[in-house]
Amino acid sequence: MIAIEAKKIDFYYNTTRVINDVSMSLKQSAFLGIIGPNGAGKSTMLRLLCGILKPNQGAVLLFGENLSNQSHKIIAQQIAFVPQETHFALDFPVNEIVRMGRYPYKRPFQREDSADHNAVEYALQAANLEGLHKRPINSLSSGERQRVVIARALAQSPRILLLDEPTSHLDLHHQFAIMELLKKLNADGISIAVVHHDLNLASLYCHHLVLMHGGRIYTEGRPNDLLNEKTLKDVYGAEVKIVRHPDKDVPQIFLHTEAGREDTDR
Repeated sequence: MIAIEAKKIDFYYNTTRVINDVSMSLKQSAFLGIIGPNGAGKSTMLRLLCGILKPNQGAVLLFGENLSNQSHKIIAQQIAFVPQETHFALDFPVNEIVRMGRYPYKRPFQREDSADHNAVEYALQAANLEGLHKRPINSLSSGERQRVVIARALAQSPRILLLDEPTSHLDLHHQFAIMELLKKLNADGISIAVVHHDLNLASLYCHHLVLMHGGRIYTEGRPNDLLNEKTLKDVYGAEVKIVRHPDKDVPQIFLHTEAGREDTDR
């Protein structure tokens, strides 16, 4: 079953077309990676998929129903969106921020019920935040804050999770922790689409990749089929070497250095 489907999407910022006749789909329980160079339209496409932006042409279908015909609350009960950067002007404790994810289910001033409590507890546990739940958000590290933002999204009890560069600005340990968390959530049945600049992480964790270039889909497929030296040179303009990951047997990409090319020529 298809969770989200974009059909022949065009999108303009003012008079500039940044998405050009794009069709893509996220299958239920899939882990999709959207990759491509800067300015390819990846983040814009993610915002179109969750209804933050409206297409100028085409349609986005959520479980077969046109997204434009559904209320923000109904969409938020199905889709949770995690932006690339989240800034907290007020230093709320972690558990209060995670509770904000319950807004799609509440009327103004309605009190929290057992469903809300259970959803928040699940989100804190899934994101490994139980020991931090009373800490002020701005006292946490970047990796911990990212887990809080993901937990807030999980508190929405979504069927679909869309994330824009969830590991940007994080060290290796926190990159691994975030991607392992997403892997676990996907195994639990949540459909995931993630925009990634890190091609190696995308190759390690995503089941299917969509490569965007110039506002269009250049190609798509499994990491083993899509990530090759010619395609990456054509799209990124970079000379790369592809090796196999020793544990996962998926492509891993290394840039050719000048010294490396000289050694190869000898």
